[in-house]
Amino acid sequence: MRLVKILLSLTLLLAQSAAFALQFESVAVRNMNAYKKFDGVTQNAVVIKAKIDRSKYFDRMEFSSGELGNDEDSSFFVSAGPSWRFNKRIAGRGLGFIELGTSPTWIDDDNFGDESLGGHFFFTSNVQLGMHFGYRRELTLSVRVHHISNGGLSSKNPGTDMVGIELSYALDR
Repeated sequence: MRLVKILLSLTLLLAQSAAFALQFESVAVRNMNAYKKFDGVTQNAVVIKAKIDRSKYFDRMEFSSGELGNDEDSSFFVSAGPSWRFNKRIAGRGLGFIELGTSPTWIDDDNFGDESLGGHFFFTSNVQLGMHFGYRRELTLSVRVHHISNGGLSSKNPGTDMVGIELSYALDR
């Protein structure tokens, strides 16, 4: 049932893509772990990234959906927002990058054990460091750090920080 929710939410998000002239760039899987607050909470997600042709403010859109949870509780989430990628040639043919992003995020259930994130609507901000590899640089492995917070929309706003890895496959190579 969770997989159906994930696919449905991504389909609805991507149905709006014509207005931004999106060029689908990659599909990825992401695994992250919380540290400090909400220790033991993990995030598993399917991620679709797209290049933006007609925006002068950002160069990519990221759509992600998956599960956030610990041993006791799990919750469905969906997130979509802009990102900015800065590429750098490293060691000849290798291409590394740093990517910054922010996205509104909706989490179905914000309770994990005795802790609550404080609502259903959040903002996720992130930084991601990665390297393209493979014959046509079609694979990317990156490390991502992100912060989830409700931005003061609720009186309870503990926020959480997560770190993890993302493996993606380029669709346009």
